[in-house]
Amino acid sequence: MGDRDDAHTTPVPVGRIGVRRREGPQPGPDPAAELGSAVAGVLRHLGAVLDREDRLESGTGTWLADFSGDHAAAEEAALGGTLRALRMAADPLNFSILEALSPDVGTPSQALADTTGLGRLPLAERVADLVSAGLAVKLPEANQVAGTAAGAAIVDLVHRAVDAGARDLGAAR
Repeated sequence: MGDRDDAHTTPVPVGRIGVRRREGPQPGPDPAAELGSAVAGVLRHLGAVLDREDRLESGTGTWLADFSGDHAAAEEAALGGTLRALRMAADPLNFSILEALSPDVGTPSQALADTTGLGRLPLAERVADLVSAGLAVKLPEANQVAGTAAGAAIVDLVHRAVDAGARDLGAAR
């Protein structure tokens, strides 16, 4: 059928989303910086939404200004957002989704369903969770998902930790 069907099966280039894949022995991205940037982006968006709600509900519009000047509140929000993202990435099915995603090309949702064995609705829920944590981006016009720098950094960190653990276990024999 037409272009619409092709969009669901043909990977769509998404440009650089900021993921730096390592090649060979070079070190990967700084997972802390990548995750921190993603969490900050999610929190900035949420802050803008809350600011808009504050202006509509009470008319004061002071919440964002008060929050912006409170370093302890910013640290608390960053801690909560970071732990939430790590919790989401640590789930085995979510991690397999992150591993399957490419930062440069959208992955068709059906390919993710085939990879994970999840049905359409459970997959959509998990992808929405990963998107809300800044670990993935949804490309709804093509029914595809792409990775982010934070998602790729976590995958890279886990793979490097597994490699180091396997080496240490082999050396302990």
